[in-house]
Amino acid sequence: MQALSNLVSNLALSQLDIVALLWFMLCWFSYTRYVNTSPKSLVSSMNHWRRRWSLAMLARENRIMDSQVITGLNSVVTFFCSTSIFITAGLFASIGASEQIVALINQMSFLQNTNIATVELKLGLLIVIFIYSFFKFGWAIKQHSYSAVVLASVPPAEEADLARDTPIATLMGKLSSLGSQHYNDGVRAYYFALGTLSWFVHPLVYIAVISWVVVVLHRRDFRSKLLQHLSEV
Repeated sequence: MQALSNLVSNLALSQLDIVALLWFMLCWFSYTRYVNTSPKSLVSSMNHWRRRWSLAMLARENRIMDSQVITGLNSVVTFFCSTSIFITAGLFASIGASEQIVALINQMSFLQNTNIATVELKLGLLIVIFIYSFFKFGWAIKQHSYSAVVLASVPPAEEADLARDTPIATLMGKLSSLGSQHYNDGVRAYYFALGTLSWFVHPLVYIAVISWVVVVLHRRDFRSKLLQHLSEV
């Protein structure tokens, strides 16, 4: 308790800093829930296409292309998963150089003056974000892998029974959709992590940048040309 009390007393967080941190948490968690549950989002549109993919797969005799699609999806997620590990390791190393970071920040006139405890808090927030993204990517890898197992369990087209095998094919699409959702959650964490770097400048800048991140994400998830083209078919 004494150590915690000392840490809190050493933090140079103003009320504006606390408001900025709360705004970040509200924007991230609220937007994630909103985009994952909205039927009009890009995520929802791609779920529709995955259902079509799974039904088309059921009628194909050669399913090499389907397995390659899953392998490609897994490769992208694996890249981000390993990247999250490297970034997290780099941030832990940065905590060891907190004194040098504080000295550098305090020398720059356009950055808010700070101290070691505050810098470590901000770096710690970044570490939490990237650990979160790692778990999201790791779970997405497993879900894509399980969808490949379900794909392999579907009989060849000449032996398939639509009444019996359509639910299995649909299950493959659902597992792929779940993997995609967790992948999107992980990538979204990268957006908010990059926005969190602006907290080192000033809490007002942090609030503005996080708001801008939400605007960018909303445009891509709900108003992009990609979504428009997907919805036309």
